Amino acid sequence: MRPQRVTAAGRYIRVSVHSYAPPVASLPAEARLAHLAYHDPLTGLPNRAQLADRLERALERAADTGAIVLLSIDLDDFKLVNDGLGHAAGDELLRQIAIRLDGVRRSADLLARQGGDEFILLVELPRRDDAAATAAGIGRRISEALEPPFAIADAELRIGASVGAALYPGDAGEAETLHRHADSAMYRAKENGGGYAAYRPGATDPLAQLSMAAALRGGLSQNAFSLHYQPVFRLPTREMMGVEALIRWEDPLRGPIMPAEFIPVAEKTGVIHALGDWVLHEVCRHVRAWDAEGLRPNIGVNISSRQLQRPNFAGDFAATVAAAGLDARRVILELTESAWMLEASRTLSVLQQLTGAGFSVALDDFGAGYSSLSRLRRLPVGVIKIDRSFLVDLPDDPQAAAIVEAILALATACGCDVVCDGVETDAQLGFLCDRGCRLAQGHALGRPQPVAEITELMRTQLTPARRG
Repeated sequence: MRPQRVTAAGRYIRVSVHSYAPPVASLPAEARLAHLAYHDPLTGLPNRAQLADRLERALERAADTGAIVLLSIDLDDFKLVNDGLGHAAGDELLRQIAIRLDGVRRSADLLARQGGDEFILLVELPRRDDAAATAAGIGRRISEALEPPFAIADAELRIGASVGAALYPGDAGEAETLHRHADSAMYRAKENGGGYAAYRPGATDPLAQLSMAAALRGGLSQNAFSLHYQPVFRLPTREMMGVEALIRWEDPLRGPIMPAEFIPVAEKTGVIHALGDWVLHEVCRHVRAWDAEGLRPNIGVNISSRQLQRPNFAGDFAATVAAAGLDARRVILELTESAWMLEASRTLSVLQQLTGAGFSVALDDFGAGYSSLSRLRRLPVGVIKIDRSFLVDLPDDPQAAAIVEAILALATACGCDVVCDGVETDAQLGFLCDRGCRLAQGHALGRPQPVAEITELMRTQLTPARRG
């Protein structure tokens, strides 16, 4: 491993780091004290004190034209390792992770252990316009570095990380705020199932969340929300067979706000229950109008794991659908894979009640979160929606092609339909048709449209069999 340089009483003491277990006991007393003052005893990495000192000096150097990327790294489900294998195994895992993370950094970067299972990576850049792309690239490399399994206590463990990044000077002008914003981004990444997230003003700030929650409640009373519908087609005939309901918010002060920004706030603050009820009632209203014309598409409705935790959610949902005269077999409940895997023990019985009432369940964003075949076997899933990230490089990327082909084969073996979401090009469509994919949606087929436009499309696209 790279040697580390430690400042002590105005001097540099070079300490060799091998497997992050430096022979501290063999150092002279003064050097030993200096090392312990600036290093984490478990991993040998710089500690908070050294990080704070380095960050202050980095801010001084970047004051005119430079930039700083601060990445907060928190391991996913590390507590399960300590609880299941013991703290000795947890300590060994931390040492191995420190080695992997050290391999990601450049020689000029500082990797520190913040404490527990948290690490910080400090990156100094000479140019500010490169900072955002650099941060995203590092976040990707961290995920890649942690992908291979770890050999711990005669077991192979796989553990990922949630990584959040904040930039100087764009996101913060001083050390404490930069730390806080990097942590906020990391928590947002964790809420989204892990991976990388950049700091977004207001995304996790408590006051900003309260303000947005109040605006969400006001929007419900002021009719500021609407539904758009994206068509779903059969392949290769391109026969329209259903739609997915997508919520839109036009805030009078903020303008259009996309679901990725307000849905996490709605979930955290509990507004998601009122928002979900509004969506369902609006869908039922539109379906009644479509049924009156003989238009009978299947309807995909996105459901939050938070909604599934509400008492008697399954009964209330089924009652609302029945009161609208809508056949439950036409309704597909779309739940993200990460939400299901994070709340599996709580939501399984609710989903079983819903499927027992005739509804279908679609596992959305499949492959992007906590893919687990053992859990998938227990989930009453009828549809798998392949995450759009796997389609981007089709058909040219052999690895992406192999993943999509594997998911199609897995779905067939499990008796599930597959919807490829996010199809953008004719080349992607051709690849999917050749591999036997039956259903797809995306801009290459049809963009999300307001209810008037999607109704007109149904009149021309739905086959007589789908018109009742």
